[in-house]
Amino acid sequence: MDPLAVTLEHHHFTYGWLNPAMGLAFAAAGSYLGLSASRYARAAATRGSRLRWILMASLAIGGIGIWMMHFIAMIGFTVTGADIAYDPALTALSFGLAVLAVGTGLSVSGGRRAGWPRLLLGGLLCGAGVVGMHYTGMAAVATGGRVVYDPVLVAASAAVAVVASTVALRFTAVVDRRGSMALASAVMSVAVVGMHYTGMAAVEVEGPARGDIAGISPLILLLPILLLALIAIVGMVFGVLASPNLDGADRNDRPSATVRLADAAGQ
Repeated sequence: MDPLAVTLEHHHFTYGWLNPAMGLAFAAAGSYLGLSASRYARAAATRGSRLRWILMASLAIGGIGIWMMHFIAMIGFTVTGADIAYDPALTALSFGLAVLAVGTGLSVSGGRRAGWPRLLLGGLLCGAGVVGMHYTGMAAVATGGRVVYDPVLVAASAAVAVVASTVALRFTAVVDRRGSMALASAVMSVAVVGMHYTGMAAVEVEGPARGDIAGISPLILLLPILLLALIAIVGMVFGVLASPNLDGADRNDRPSATVRLADAAGQ
């Protein structure tokens, strides 16, 4: 550590509980939509239909439930006496990593009948991707100072991510009723928020702060990203509502006639 460096005061709750509450809401919405899509992926009669539902689940859980929660919470991160700017390329990369992490985890872990080794491998890969998303998103943030991390808390955030990912993947494989999906999405959203703030607790910013930071103000990025997220949520809701009702479907993952008909119509 540079002996001339000073620790800059920073805050994670600049706007009070607004950002955590909004982040939790996005995490819950994304988790619920992702669990809904996972039900249809399990019931799909064709490979193409299953892949489409897995992609929707990945976008819902990874893009809305995890990444949007991260971005909304990051808006509350400020450094006293310094500006904050975001690198748009790294910000976009962090979004892609979140979606890819969930998609990989869903593909590897398999469905209801898959064994624990596949589930644990899927949880490990998904958790590693979520950690990569978080710290890539942090790398996108220019604070005017140097961001350093407490390695113990970084390791703790990684452990939370892996455990939360494994639990989430298990939920996507077995949860098939609206009531249980609501409970599961609540558990998943709390885990996502907990992982984020565990990772943020590891952050320190060293100065002196520079004034020449490059990037885009987070408040400028906020409106278009919120708009895109809301459009995505509405589109996924209508996509799920337009699909056959699975509440009466067979519990053994055999697709019903209505699901097979819907799959055939989508080809």
